[in-house]
Amino acid sequence: MTEDHGKLRISNDDRDEAIAQLRAALDQGRIDLGEFDERSMAAYSAKTNAELDLIFEDLPGGRPKVGEVVPAEQAAAPAAPSAPKRSVLRRLPALQGLVTVGLITTGVWFATWIGSGDMPYFWPIWPILGLGIATVLQVVNMGFGDDDEDRRERRERRDRDRGHRHGHPGGHHGDAAH
Repeated sequence: MTEDHGKLRISNDDRDEAIAQLRAALDQGRIDLGEFDERSMAAYSAKTNAELDLIFEDLPGGRPKVGEVVPAEQAAAPAAPSAPKRSVLRRLPALQGLVTVGLITTGVWFATWIGSGDMPYFWPIWPILGLGIATVLQVVNMGFGDDDEDRRERRERRDRDRGHRHGHPGGHHGDAAH
């Protein structure tokens, strides 16, 4: 990378490519959600290539080139070729919430029982039931809609590119009408 390259200003497309690469790193587990948020904010506020390059200096594959999003599997040699892309908990946020809230509320209930000596009413059933219903609905709807973020992003980018080619700026960048 030359020094001149670092001084060049970046476009919204460069930022979008960077966010897509960060999402791939998040899916692979190379960065956590907090780091993804931090780096995304830095990508959105970056003005030059040098600022954007810094976000990727500790990730395999570095920053993607314009028009290239390196899938997480290509950023480094895969550990196991048959490993699923994301765990069940990551594909079902309602299940993740059910497990988390269920464990926390049941733990509080159990501690109350031990502390008081009398078994109290099992109040955690209400948040567990609510999240259980949400989880069932999410499982039932998994086959419907577009849950695959990569596929949705590709479609949005394709639609935005089509709009630019036909003289209609699609997408959300620079659109003051919203």
